[in-house]
Amino acid sequence: MRVLTIRAFLTTLLLALCSVVSGCATIVHLGGNEELNVSSEPAGAKVVIDGTERGVTPLATKVERKKDHAVVLTKEGFEENQSRVESHLSWWVAGNVILGGLVGILVDVLSGGGYTIEPDAVAVTLKPIEGVATSAAPPLSSLTQSPPIP
Repeated sequence: MRVLTIRAFLTTLLLALCSVVSGCATIVHLGGNEELNVSSEPAGAKVVIDGTERGVTPLATKVERKKDHAVVLTKEGFEENQSRVESHLSWWVAGNVILGGLVGILVDVLSGGGYTIEPDAVAVTLKPIEGVATSAAPPLSSLTQSPPIP
């Protein structure tokens, strides 16, 4: 009877340990979304990700880890810029070979935590459209110089 109780305890302990360590990448990445930072020079460009407007630069926004994303920046007087952010399988999924096994791999892949995006930041210098006047700020030197003495 005592052997059965010890065996039941060890089985319960093993199952609890497996549930805690399964899904290594999901635990490390904390879910299926990742923060994408988008910036532009000049700032203030409209950011559209996968056809949905998200705001203006500089911007930090969450995107789904397990799919690729199209990032489009637009600003009046500047050429449109298109970038691609790609989803890749995270190296943390390999931890499941040691700790989480098949259950861990399934948790990581299904939750999206087993993926990462590259790049995780989009930084763009927008090109002015030739022949179109932009409302650029005056150079700093013109603001700091004293007016000429007559």
